[in-house]
Amino acid sequence: MVKSRFILDIGSEISYIYSELLLTNHFVMKRIVFLLGLLALCCTPGFAQDQLENPGFEEWEDIAASPTDTIREPVQWSSLKTSDDPALPPLAPVVCTRSNMAHTGNHSVKLTNVEVFGIAANGIVTNGRIHPNITPALAYTYTDTVNEQWHTKFTSRPDSITGWYMYAPQGNDSLQVKLTLHQGYGQQPDDDEEANWIGVAEFKSGTNTQGAWERFSVPFTYFSEEIPEYVLVVISSGNAYNAIANSAAYFDDLEMIYNSTHAGVTPEKPAGFIAVAGLRKLWIKDMDMADFDRIRVFNITGKMVWNSRLDSEWIDLSRAQLPQGIYVVNLSGSRNVFTQKVILR
Repeated sequence: MVKSRFILDIGSEISYIYSELLLTNHFVMKRIVFLLGLLALCCTPGFAQDQLENPGFEEWEDIAASPTDTIREPVQWSSLKTSDDPALPPLAPVVCTRSNMAHTGNHSVKLTNVEVFGIAANGIVTNGRIHPNITPALAYTYTDTVNEQWHTKFTSRPDSITGWYMYAPQGNDSLQVKLTLHQGYGQQPDDDEEANWIGVAEFKSGTNTQGAWERFSVPFTYFSEEIPEYVLVVISSGNAYNAIANSAAYFDDLEMIYNSTHAGVTPEKPAGFIAVAGLRKLWIKDMDMADFDRIRVFNITGKMVWNSRLDSEWIDLSRAQLPQGIYVVNLSGSRNVFTQKVILR
């Protein structure tokens, strides 16, 4: 009954928009396409591929962060002003604002590092909740599984995350987009709950885009074959604990990519495997090297420790000086994606 009512509501919205079409602009056409796509998903049994909520940062709401402090945040996202410390909102700087400089639509989110008491507060927005601390290394962002205002349920396994950004860093600062698919409680950074992680995608850049929109795309690295329950997204305009004041970044049009949908078929999993040869060499065995053009290596926390073009079936990781442990190797290309755990001794 709920689903049927939802479909009827979408149909009514489409009819209304169409009746106003001659009086409106291109943004209306985008809404029609979006609603038609949503209607198709609702009417297709067994077909569901999750996307983030409010991924284009078009919807914003006024929030009473404290009795004397009303702020505006994107719907389904939060910042320092709505952290879990009730004493912080009146003191916390505004690091997240609505911008009319959009890649598409009307708005994007602007994040700015702001100096407070000699420390640069990271420009940050998350679909979870922030636990702040005067010592940056003790702060973290987490999924509050009890309160739906601070979590996003997510049961799909996307291949990658894409989006658009503009960046004006100060010094050697760099922005970050990190997504963690997980079960149960999830946290970034996370030293104790890695067992809950299903997959991680992370993008970093210190490049000044000179006022132009740039597209990013990074694959998910999966540590488990299990289905996630939530996705925790953290987007920032500064380099974690070493953010520099006045670095500013804009983000828009985030999208989860599912290769099986976009290509029309599900790529076949290569029959080969990655062998460890010697202490720090990898050997790609029994796979068509034409399928891949890049190799990325992640440690167990999801941090990328190696990223290079792939032009040989032999990969020498000795220059990375990696400690012993478990790593995830991701091979990617236009024709296929392959991920495998390896143990370096």
